[in-house]
Amino acid sequence: MPRKRQTGEGGLYFDEKRQLWIGVVDHGYKPDGKRNQIRRTSKSQSVARAKLEKLKAEIAAQGSPLGNQTVAEWGAFWLEGIKLKKPQTFRTYHSILTTWVLPEIGRKNVKEVRPSDLQRIYRKMRDAGKASSTALKAHNVMSSMFESARLERIVAINVANDVRPPKTTKSARDTFTPDETLRLLSAASTLPQGSKWLVSLYAGIRQGERLGATIDSLDVSRGLFTVKWNLVEANYEHGCGGSCGRKHAGHCPERRMLIPEGIDYELLEGRFMLVPPKSGEPRTFPLPLSLVDAIVRDIGELGPNPHGLLWPAYDGSPVTGREDQDEWRTLLVKAGVERPDATTHWARHTAISDFTAAGVAERVIGEMVGHKSAGVTGRYQHVSSMDAAEAMKKLEGRRTPDGG
Repeated sequence: MPRKRQTGEGGLYFDEKRQLWIGVVDHGYKPDGKRNQIRRTSKSQSVARAKLEKLKAEIAAQGSPLGNQTVAEWGAFWLEGIKLKKPQTFRTYHSILTTWVLPEIGRKNVKEVRPSDLQRIYRKMRDAGKASSTALKAHNVMSSMFESARLERIVAINVANDVRPPKTTKSARDTFTPDETLRLLSAASTLPQGSKWLVSLYAGIRQGERLGATIDSLDVSRGLFTVKWNLVEANYEHGCGGSCGRKHAGHCPERRMLIPEGIDYELLEGRFMLVPPKSGEPRTFPLPLSLVDAIVRDIGELGPNPHGLLWPAYDGSPVTGREDQDEWRTLLVKAGVERPDATTHWARHTAISDFTAAGVAERVIGEMVGHKSAGVTGRYQHVSSMDAAEAMKKLEGRRTPDGG
């Protein structure tokens, strides 16, 4: 009497009608009580057997077969979840995937991606002249995407964990010299709303934090500044179910704005909204008295300001990232700083560099500028107000003409 095949053992047979070798494994039962059979096919017996053995190994290791999604399919699904939570993060991740990742491995099955595939992407980015920090960002995006696939049993391992992340090189090219910094501070003090550049160069706030700052961010009596908000532009989704024929949801006649889930937000106007800063939590730091006075002067010169923004456009509307960059260019020209590639983020890098040069402890710098602590996942180390005040005092000493 033939031996009865056990569940999960699998079998291989030839289908004369289809002219295919078929490997089949019983994997539990369907809701209607019938056996759930998973098949793998090939015209070659050896290939079909190899597929069957691979399927059995996946079930033995993972408890279920791995998925068959391509990187493009899984990436699109994964991005949808991010779109609902972090609009700016979605745009950054989407750009990296569509520009660098999908052209190389988009058609590959997720479980078939190898470390060499990721290394090839990094080489292409390097050959295209991209900074090592951009390649590292691409690595982090792929690592997050593949980790999500692992948790969903699409893959057995996160392939990015088997690849050495691209090394970033610290360079003085994205920081200003002490002389340039002094000239920028001097020029900023003469510009309308120039206090936003003073705070940026002293405290290293990000662009979105600067544009999303509200008047109540400043505690005049205590000389404290609190980063409460980050200005972002929300994403849209089709409200027509995809029937309008427009590729971009923003062009859909029935478009709907995607409001982030599970976070506090304030809708301003159009697509502009305030969301918590990158860390997810507010952070407070002291400012030199001269900066507090400069901010107070700028507040006194504000015109219409329906949203209570600290540094709004002339009509009270939020300043866009491009407008902010244009104002930054104006400051560079006025200060005589010839750095054509300098973005507003250079102010942040310069503040961090100068804090370090002034001997401020790394944990204090991290708290003040909003860097996550490497030693405490997802949280910030607490820094006393005395530590922060001392750090700002040291930096102010470096920012005086005779202070080094």
